[in-house]
Amino acid sequence: MHLYLATTDDPPLTVRTDLAVHLAGRHETHAVLLARTILMTMPSARIRLAHPQPAYEAYAAWSGAADQAAELFARARSGVVPEPEGQISGHLRLDAPVRPPIVETLPAKISPTRAPQLRVSIGGLLTIVTDMDAFASQLTLWTTAYRHAARRWDNLPDIEELAAGKVPTFEDAEAPVLTGAAA
Repeated sequence: MHLYLATTDDPPLTVRTDLAVHLAGRHETHAVLLARTILMTMPSARIRLAHPQPAYEAYAAWSGAADQAAELFARARSGVVPEPEGQISGHLRLDAPVRPPIVETLPAKISPTRAPQLRVSIGGLLTIVTDMDAFASQLTLWTTAYRHAARRWDNLPDIEELAAGKVPTFEDAEAPVLTGAAA
């Protein structure tokens, strides 16, 4: 019997999430408007946005993290994805307002994988990217998803209006009611 002994005094990170996705390098993503919701796919995960507020919060978090990502990954080559994370698959539905997202950076020296990490947590989804290519793929995904959401829900301004300072409202937004196959 072998016991694992920690080789650091750093406490382990606490993660509170329903689905964690760990990504490295450029990866394929898709966001489509489907059954009055936005269906997003990325390696290891499918996310369905069925309320406008998580779409806005996620877009704001990812676009707001661009400077942090550029600084964090400035000297990093390509990140790593620990096994077996690249093989696990999960589905998450965001159909109600969520708390404001949490964006964290971990330099390589304190990262569990010893690669720098940018972590974005929204609702029950934690997305971890370990290099600039992975960040760019996620930023593109969430931007596309937000563009679909702004077409779907009238209370979301388009990206250009957001840049001009328009703020979305959420008190009148209703999530769609879906039946079995569409959910």
